[in-house]
Amino acid sequence: MHRFLRSIPCALALILAGCGSSDNLATPRPPTAACASPTPAQAIDRSLVVDLPSDSDPSTDPTPTSTLHYTVLLPARCPGDRFPVVLHSHGYGGSRLKALAASGDLSAVRNAPHFPSIEQLAAALPFHGYAVISFDQRGHGDSAASSNARIIDPLLETQDSRRLLDWAYDNADTFNFERQTGTGIAKDLKVGTLGVSYGGGFQMTLAALDPRIDAIVPNGTWNNLLYSLLPGDAVKLGFDGLLCLLGATGGVVNTPVVAALCNQVGPGNLLASTIRTRDDLVTALGRPTTQPRTVTAEEIDPFFFTHGMRYFETRQAASAPWGFGEAEARLRPVPALFLQGNRDVLFNLTEGVHNAEYFGAAGADVRLLSTEGGHMNPLANQVEGTASCGTVNGIDAVLAWYERWLKDGPASGVDGIPKVCLSVAATVEGQPGGTPAGLALERMPAGSLTGAGALPATLASGTASVGQLLGSAPSFVPVLTVADAGYALAGVPRLGRIEVTPGPNLLPRPAIAFVGVGIRRNGSLILVDDQLTPFVEGIHDSNRSQQNGVVELPAVGELLEAGDEVGLLFYEQQVQYAAVVSALSLPNLTNVVNFALGTAIPPIGSALDGSLLAAPNPYEATVTDVALPILRPGEYPGSSLRR
Repeated sequence: MHRFLRSIPCALALILAGCGSSDNLATPRPPTAACASPTPAQAIDRSLVVDLPSDSDPSTDPTPTSTLHYTVLLPARCPGDRFPVVLHSHGYGGSRLKALAASGDLSAVRNAPHFPSIEQLAAALPFHGYAVISFDQRGHGDSAASSNARIIDPLLETQDSRRLLDWAYDNADTFNFERQTGTGIAKDLKVGTLGVSYGGGFQMTLAALDPRIDAIVPNGTWNNLLYSLLPGDAVKLGFDGLLCLLGATGGVVNTPVVAALCNQVGPGNLLASTIRTRDDLVTALGRPTTQPRTVTAEEIDPFFFTHGMRYFETRQAASAPWGFGEAEARLRPVPALFLQGNRDVLFNLTEGVHNAEYFGAAGADVRLLSTEGGHMNPLANQVEGTASCGTVNGIDAVLAWYERWLKDGPASGVDGIPKVCLSVAATVEGQPGGTPAGLALERMPAGSLTGAGALPATLASGTASVGQLLGSAPSFVPVLTVADAGYALAGVPRLGRIEVTPGPNLLPRPAIAFVGVGIRRNGSLILVDDQLTPFVEGIHDSNRSQQNGVVELPAVGELLEAGDEVGLLFYEQQVQYAAVVSALSLPNLTNVVNFALGTAIPPIGSALDGSLLAAPNPYEATVTDVALPILRPGEYPGSSLRR
């Protein structure tokens, strides 16, 4: 969600290259263009009036129709040529592609930062034999003039996408799109999807509700927005604030629920630091003075939860309808290639794991590649890595995926893409060191592992006491010491339970434990993959809103050294959960950022940096049944390193 698309972190640190080599995983079939005078490749702007209201919120006095703006990127073509369609969309705060790449040469793109490389690939796809339809989501770009953004609402945004596919079928002859016949599916096309973040979110609900989708490639997107934005009942103030700022910079017109939320937690509110917990947010949104309108507690969960695949999965498990006009609330098999960043601090890798598991359970070919890219927080000094998982290059993997599923290429064309590839790096001075390797696996490990190549890592109980001083050093609770080199911390860590008790504090506010997997190496502490999960005071024996009966932490990948102590880190404060504040209103900020996710923004900083907006957060945390996944690549069944 942010301007996370084609902008994302090239210029600031915010936010996959051949299997075993930098060669393509498959050789794309180019456009035919075999006639004497082919029509040149071109970009054509179009708009479409759809029979969907501008918003479903009655307080906006919605209009009965909306206008979608899109650009068709076409290959060079001859009469009779037909091309598969790739439906592409942007990130939150972004807008559609309006121009073709200069050529189909992807040599530089393969090693660019993850999110920008996917956007550059989308613009180059026509040179590889695909027609691309790139569109402005409602509330974004040119579509903002007639509609409001509702964060990929299946009742509106997903239906917009379906109307675009209807248009593509009706105009297939004019634009050389490939229709499919004899499938029993109305207005069927050969069509796949592409996009990052917000442009990844639209793909999954569309694949669930529209039988025409033949393949999806979501990058860095969510499984459950409540988990993404309110993990452990704490507000992810850092990225929530960045998203709101990027949306405002990009001219997004939000539906009132989202506009009200941004007015509370965005950098325009000097009191955003006081909105730390779910209860704080509910209280703030419920005030009569909230603009553009009061938001009730009963609105928040349904709005965000129904816009992700966790909702679809839990409803399906209960044999209940999704409620979006579907004939059957059961996910059909859709080939899906998921790319998700280990160090993505907005939509962590565990969200990608859940998306892949749900689509895989439907019986489709599903692969999951993790990268060192994704949503990076500039205030945390994150720098985005490439779309690679070791020697498995994401750009080549996407091309191979489309060749297999949109051009009916041989199954062997995707043999080089592991079922799961987990990027594992050796952290040096807080940043991934050297060239990260790809750990190929049959499935994502979770919890403590046993058997060949496994190093069981459990702790029955442990306690951390976090001090009363603002900015206190994190407390480390060791789980085990790794005696030998050659192991990797790889997969989803789990806790049986965590109980958070507030310490002495002059301020009457709840304590929040900020917990991550850590390593003590040569006396220094490493927060693995920059991943933290907050837990508001009280007892947690599951992740709220995930409804899976277990406490999961973000999946991580890290190469270990002999002597490493692996355990849990507990922070008193952390910049990812500190409010974003405007440097214009607080000029004494020293950590000022004015470029984020590839977008120029007004100068900002963190509430922890040089201001009086932060306050101490002392607490004690007791964890039980800690289980960390540690294995030796090559010995653990089905595992190997790609480097």
